[in-house]
Amino acid sequence: MNLNKGITIIALIITVVVMLILAGVGVYYGSDAIEKARLEDIRTNMFQIKSKAKIVAEQYNFKDIDNLVGTPLYEENKTMQDYVAQAIPDELESIFSNLENKDKLYLWSQNDLNNEGLNSIQINAEEFYIVYYDLKDTNATEVYYSKGFDGAYSLTDLQNK
Repeated sequence: MNLNKGITIIALIITVVVMLILAGVGVYYGSDAIEKARLEDIRTNMFQIKSKAKIVAEQYNFKDIDNLVGTPLYEENKTMQDYVAQAIPDELESIFSNLENKDKLYLWSQNDLNNEGLNSIQINAEEFYIVYYDLKDTNATEVYYSKGFDGAYSLTDLQNK
């Protein structure tokens, strides 16, 4: 009478293969969820900035404030400020080169975000937001993120992802 009470090697291999398949599926969907969460975080930040920028544009139009928030991205002769030109991606620079009113592009730093009550948005030294103020139609105000997401840099482009 044979009383083997162990697990066979075939059963062990099948168990390991099934566990590897489950782990692979979990990693795939987990990384996808992380990317979606990152995209939603960027969108939320950009929506908050756009809301504040629209308020700033309205206040500027009604002469409640003298200056738009942020640092002008282009100097009066329409050349990009040196400290931004080094950090800006080529794709974003080409978008800006096609804009007519470059003097309405403003860089928002961490200090600007904090001053506008957007303390929850934290950026590091390599990233920044750029606001294009449309003073005629504040709803057309646009926000750009220097790092972008999957080749999209503007809020409008990210809404379509």
